[in-house]
Amino acid sequence: MNETGGWRYVYASVSGVAHRAGGAECQDVGVVQLAPMADADPALVLAVADGAGSAAKARIGAELACRTLIAECVAWLSTATAEEWTRSAAERLVQGVQTALLQRATQENQPIREFACTLLGAVIAADRALFLQIGDGVIVIGSGDDYRPVFWPQAGEYANETWFVTDPGAVARLECAVLTESVAEIALLTDGLQPLALHYQNRQAHAPFFRPLFQRLRAAPESGCPADLMGALERFLDAPGVNQRTHDDKTLILSSRVAPPVMAAAATAITGDDQRDALVGSDSDSGWSGRALREDGFDEAV
Repeated sequence: MNETGGWRYVYASVSGVAHRAGGAECQDVGVVQLAPMADADPALVLAVADGAGSAAKARIGAELACRTLIAECVAWLSTATAEEWTRSAAERLVQGVQTALLQRATQENQPIREFACTLLGAVIAADRALFLQIGDGVIVIGSGDDYRPVFWPQAGEYANETWFVTDPGAVARLECAVLTESVAEIALLTDGLQPLALHYQNRQAHAPFFRPLFQRLRAAPESGCPADLMGALERFLDAPGVNQRTHDDKTLILSSRVAPPVMAAAATAITGDDQRDALVGSDSDSGWSGRALREDGFDEAV
């Protein structure tokens, strides 16, 4: 069995310029872990959370939610059969996160709303996948030039309002999907990147944003988490061109299943047009553009 499950992955969280100006910490968190499965390659488990700006313990809540979801998924995968990849399983995973948040709130003598955060999660095995989401942010899957959101970001009644895993009715608002197919590539991101990553008019993923990022990840020589790309992705998320389009915290996880050697050798090089397109806003006519990548990483080109 392949100990990495054939996956390459990279992730980073960066404070938004608005938080930085106010001296606030980054309230986004992203976590990735490989989880053992009996008689199969490991599954990839991913979690992203965005702490509510109005919550006093937002960062703690987001980190605890991600770490707990990962732990709950790893425990579930150790015994889960194919028939148990269901919405009921997703609900139990979310309830485990809620229990951990409530326990932390009780320990600190705080209302649970002070730990409020959104939650996105995915479990990807060789031939099936489970996705869950409460709140905004987006999970995008695909291969090649075909990228699509699994769910559309959840919005509340008013502008900039969403739902949180700490809400009393969170399980009822849970979005869940199970695919019985192989997922080649997946991205999880918080709402700070939605203006660059989504077409709002037709509710589609903005392929020119994702295409060069995944191409660069596929070009990494080994599976697993390339250390050099972690820092490069962080610099990309903090590039002036990105910060001109969004002032919010930003988290991005990118994961790509390693292609067979013949396919990998035929991978297309990243072109200058693709590099520019990754940072052209999907819903903007401002004419702003910038190179997203260099050949050696996710850095903005000068």
